[in-house]
Amino acid sequence: MLKVCFLFNHDLTHQVPHAAPYAFELSRKYPDIEVTIAYSSNQVMEFVKRIEPLYPGHRCQFKMLSFPWSYILKNKFRHKRPTKQKILKYNVDFFRQFDALVAPERNFVRLRTQFGIEKPLLIYTRHGAGDRKGGFDDPFNAFEALDLMLLPGQKYVDMLKAVNPLKEVNHVVVGYPKFEVVQGINKQKKQFFPNNNPVIVYNPHYQEISSWGTMGFEVLDFFKNHPEWNLIFAPHMELAARSKSDGPFLPEKYNNIPNIHIDLGSSASTDMTYMFAADIYLGDISSQVYEFLFKSRPCIFLNAHEVCWQDDPNYLNWNLGRVIDNIGQELKPALEQAFTTHKEFLQKQQEAFNYTFYNDPKSTAAERGAKAIADFLLSHHADHVS
Repeated sequence: MLKVCFLFNHDLTHQVPHAAPYAFELSRKYPDIEVTIAYSSNQVMEFVKRIEPLYPGHRCQFKMLSFPWSYILKNKFRHKRPTKQKILKYNVDFFRQFDALVAPERNFVRLRTQFGIEKPLLIYTRHGAGDRKGGFDDPFNAFEALDLMLLPGQKYVDMLKAVNPLKEVNHVVVGYPKFEVVQGINKQKKQFFPNNNPVIVYNPHYQEISSWGTMGFEVLDFFKNHPEWNLIFAPHMELAARSKSDGPFLPEKYNNIPNIHIDLGSSASTDMTYMFAADIYLGDISSQVYEFLFKSRPCIFLNAHEVCWQDDPNYLNWNLGRVIDNIGQELKPALEQAFTTHKEFLQKQQEAFNYTFYNDPKSTAAERGAKAIADFLLSHHADHVS
């Protein structure tokens, strides 16, 4: 019996639908493989449990990772978030029992590069669907340590080769299981406003090239003063999470505005509830724009740092909608013209979506990913037995 652990070493939920579907399908389809889902926060497990009914008959086991009591108390009173590296280190002996470890973020390779674990094969599923090369840079020799990568589509094969031209990284293109999950748990489009006005979702990223720091409050003020448009403010979960220690994230003046719905980190921010509910996408560098394009609709991008983006592959998605540099002068006309000008971007959006996400109607991404993992493990095991 081969033993596989799916690791969710994050206190937020946004990585769950990028790996949990593989775990459930692997458990359902391959009886000779024992699957454990290990997690480090209760909210992560709650999201896993939302997904679970989509995969009846699975045999997955669930395990909460261990924390030292001193660490729990220190973080509780200092209001600090768990440190992923420390959680890995404290659970080293637990991880040693598995034949493979599967995770949606590269931090877990520290088990091999820093803590000396050799036995579990390391399989990386990625999370998100963005264009930025940061998803393939290699700050701590992650790609040297990985044994297998699961990729959403051809775009990521090309990005991997461009960023790591001399490294042969074992990979399989399987698709994007999150789409199957969100369609299963979001049966109906949700209404957040008591009118039929256009709904815009503002989805700033959290990193330094985000629009939030320079344009964020200006965007909120614009919609506060223009009730003819509805706004869903749903930033990347990390944006608010990383700011909590500095005090309230938003001034009180943005509370209880009828045409503004604010969500700073609920599961709706990660299960595409808002991407399905909106008519127009407003953002910067977040990969969620590609999830929004599951159904082609108008996009507006905020160039908050005077980036020369036109020939930069890190901003490929900015070719899929209008790019504006000034909220006061350009946002209103961009919104007014969004549906009229959308036809200019429709074909580009469809081509970019197909380049980003592989699809095959004969099987699901979760099935293809589970098969890729099983084939790899069984082949590796057979080679070592022989």
